[in-house]
Amino acid sequence: MKKLHLSATGLSLLTLTLILLIDNTKFWGLLTEKLDITSLNCFAYTLALFGLLLFILSVIVFVFGQRRFLKPVLALLAILSAVLGYFTQDLGTIFDAEMLRNMVDNVKEANTHEAMDLLSWSLIKHVVLFSAPPLALLALTEVKPQTWLKDNAQRLLALLSIAAVTGGLFFANYKYVIYFTRLNRDIRAYITPVYAIASSVQLYHRMHKAPPVFKPLATDAKQQKIGTKPTIGIMVVGETARADHFALNGYNRPTNPLLSQISDLVTFKQASSCGTSTAFSVPCMFSFLNREDYTPDLANEQSNVLDALKLAGVNAIWIDNNSGCKGVCDRLPKADQRASSAGEEAQDDYLLQQLDEILPTIKSDTLIVLHMLGSHGPAYYKRYPADQATFTPYCANNTPQNCESQQIINAYDNTILYSDKILAGIVERLQKTQPNAESFMLYASDHGESLGENGVYLHALPYAIAPAAQTHIPMLWWMSPDYAQTRNLSVDTLKTQQDKAVSHDFLSHTLLGAFNVQTSIYQPELDLLKLK
Repeated sequence: MKKLHLSATGLSLLTLTLILLIDNTKFWGLLTEKLDITSLNCFAYTLALFGLLLFILSVIVFVFGQRRFLKPVLALLAILSAVLGYFTQDLGTIFDAEMLRNMVDNVKEANTHEAMDLLSWSLIKHVVLFSAPPLALLALTEVKPQTWLKDNAQRLLALLSIAAVTGGLFFANYKYVIYFTRLNRDIRAYITPVYAIASSVQLYHRMHKAPPVFKPLATDAKQQKIGTKPTIGIMVVGETARADHFALNGYNRPTNPLLSQISDLVTFKQASSCGTSTAFSVPCMFSFLNREDYTPDLANEQSNVLDALKLAGVNAIWIDNNSGCKGVCDRLPKADQRASSAGEEAQDDYLLQQLDEILPTIKSDTLIVLHMLGSHGPAYYKRYPADQATFTPYCANNTPQNCESQQIINAYDNTILYSDKILAGIVERLQKTQPNAESFMLYASDHGESLGENGVYLHALPYAIAPAAQTHIPMLWWMSPDYAQTRNLSVDTLKTQQDKAVSHDFLSHTLLGAFNVQTSIYQPELDLLKLK
């Protein structure tokens, strides 16, 4: 087959143009929905925006794609864009810094299960199909030989020309550009691969800044012990559970048959998460920072509530069946950091098995944190035993976008139903510790989940544009009669507060209050047990 002969500049611009057009159908679609493309200003804006994106990618290729590296760099961009395009276009996933942090954390923790769940034939077919045009162009093109000086002069001239035209178009329409960009900042997150590359640079700078000085908090923490029995608290960190799929919160399907029978269970129906991903939310759940002030880096630089409880003399144990504690349990004694399920992806009955071993050994005040696998997608069908699937037919693969909407919901609701069994099992085990101990359970999911509403699947959208499905979470409280009596607490009184707006901000202060730990950092107005 006869090959094309193009200069390095021509090959770069043509390949990058294909990538920007083919792998950004979601972005261009959102843009045309908001723009009247027949308007001269809108057309000029679109052209200028395309020029800006072409300029950014051309700079990357100019720097890294010299001589024999030109085709490999272009091929890598083509494949990367196809992969990102699959998640952005088909699942509505956005690769911002927090999403990338979550991925990095999973790599550090050798959590291959999440990656394998995302690997599918749909992904492979998408990548092959969408990377084929630019890869075919690269394969069928022979780069015209030129001196290094002439080659780079041409490429630099092309960059300057693109910059000049783009800048001219932006300047000529600057009022419209400023107005439209301010109103539609959210759609930039769908630009492939530019947004992901920019997020990677942002994350790199965060991770490689100078090591911070650790700030100890709650150094004055002291426990005012109430009663003579040990207090056993279980804090359950849920995964990907959304409040509107809990029957306890009014959902029209029986997803909480066991918890609904526990009369002294309190559900806070208007609870919101700190973030939309595990890596962001889990440290926030145990931090003393409010959501408005919180960042994972800042939380990692200071004490959390587990540190405060430990300082006050309360034992803390972390039992994980997910992707690790995200730094929250790093300062606990090694003996108290229980291992996850031996590197294998176990269902959450693993946590109950661990409790059966640990509860009989507890002789003093102890907080046990259970990190559930819960409703983690996209392979919802793996989160529960197949013989316990109540809602059928359910989506039995890891590509929910290829399943019917009701099948996705059925699979997801089965995960909530199974979590109901686990949570009820926790309460049952705590009830059996009586009369030798007083106990409580506090449950909150780390974030919610999109199930295809408006074409969005999974989670991790930026908080500012995330739907309620990703931020409205279930939050539950249960306490033993002895625990309530000793502290003069009333379940009926707590239930009168269950429609109040609460959030992850309340969790740390509630745990301090639950063990009656006094410290200047404690805020009673953020204690669920003291809502008024």
